[in-house]
Amino acid sequence: MALIGRNKEQRALATAWQEAESGVPQLAVVWGRRRVGKTFLLTDFAATRRSVYFTATRQDSESRQLERFTDRLREQLGDAVADLMTGPFSDWEAALRFVVRLAERESLLVVIDEAPRLNSTAGDFGDLVSAIWENHVRDQRLMLVLSGSAVAIMEDMLGPHGGLHRRPSLELRMDPFSFGEAAAFLPELSGEDFVQAYATCGGYPLHLRRWSPELSVIENLDDLAFTPGGLLVRDAPDILSEDLDWRGGYERVLVAMADGARRRSRIAGRAQQRIDYTLDRLRRAGYVRQVRSIGSHSAADPMYEIGDEYLAFWFAVIRDDADLIEGGQGGAVRRRTEGKWQTHIGRVLESAARAHVQRMVASGEISSDAVVGRWWLDERAEVDVCAVDPRGNPVLLGECKWRAKPLGGRELAELRRKAALIGDVDAAPIFAFWSRGGAGERVGAYPDVRSYTCDDLIDVASFSA
Repeated sequence: MALIGRNKEQRALATAWQEAESGVPQLAVVWGRRRVGKTFLLTDFAATRRSVYFTATRQDSESRQLERFTDRLREQLGDAVADLMTGPFSDWEAALRFVVRLAERESLLVVIDEAPRLNSTAGDFGDLVSAIWENHVRDQRLMLVLSGSAVAIMEDMLGPHGGLHRRPSLELRMDPFSFGEAAAFLPELSGEDFVQAYATCGGYPLHLRRWSPELSVIENLDDLAFTPGGLLVRDAPDILSEDLDWRGGYERVLVAMADGARRRSRIAGRAQQRIDYTLDRLRRAGYVRQVRSIGSHSAADPMYEIGDEYLAFWFAVIRDDADLIEGGQGGAVRRRTEGKWQTHIGRVLESAARAHVQRMVASGEISSDAVVGRWWLDERAEVDVCAVDPRGNPVLLGECKWRAKPLGGRELAELRRKAALIGDVDAAPIFAFWSRGGAGERVGAYPDVRSYTCDDLIDVASFSA
């Protein structure tokens, strides 16, 4: 199976390996939530190099982990190394010092996957690695990669009070693929079908590979999300459990957001708890994003939303009825949640449209100093896509609708009204529409109007990839 994307990460790892081969030891940290493709990337990287790949497990004791690591060394480095070993290592310090010696004459790549699981009563594993690196690593041809799916824990290890603070020569955080990046997984799909596939699967490689271009959207939904044991039914709890202790009320906060609460006070009210710590941890781990209104006249208070399209889909559409799906009633659940599904797709379309405008800025199609986001003044005045100049005046205002009927004069008049609220009355922005049907013929004839369909988003995404 070919590796798709991750070009930046592949280049960074290859450069670090070249440094290690030249006698400049490299400590790399790669982290990101489950299913984003860390293991696939690192196993592909290790395949053509003298390497040891070890995955820590949750339930094993420290002595059992050391036995397994010893076995991996023997299996993957062969008899010459096995002859140097008398038995399992007594502790992780002895194990790490051994691999340091193995890299004195020949280049060696060591990958320790799920490294946070090696924390024990003996201390933080990051502290131990840091001490080894400071006291025993000089000019060995060694590249040590620590990987982990517990995002908050990994970032604590790298933070100001963590054992690995400023120690790694390479830090790579891997997040799910963006809309544009994910298009490379399903190049056969039309723009409309891909928006729906991405709204369901998010940017997770395994999910995207399981979406079949030969099946309709409904057939894929039934297969992956509305059948007992379906991948998308069961995967969200597994992804979240690596990082979050449900006793902290994280699920209640995410449910509140999925139900439409976007402001801090409303999220707290729906969740019926204090949310400051919980919200901060969710943000740090990338499960929630904070959004601020842009423009010279805008609301000061931020809004919050689930920052992962698949998890947003799971919480909005699947979670409450997962037991019914597992009981064989997925078809009825899908039909009953159609409205929630359509609302979710609309939000994904908005996000893809904002990314589209960011690419327009990068290419110089619109002002190169414009920033792109959303604008709102209160709940009665909101713009899906907004680009503003350094003075806060609008350069582009856009509306997104997940509907087949072309957008018309009403939507254009509303955007023109909002333009006067955002910045100076003399501003002359572009007015843009994204929908399945684009803009109507009369509206599209205006010189300051742009109209885009889902196919346009795919064309731009494919070009940028």
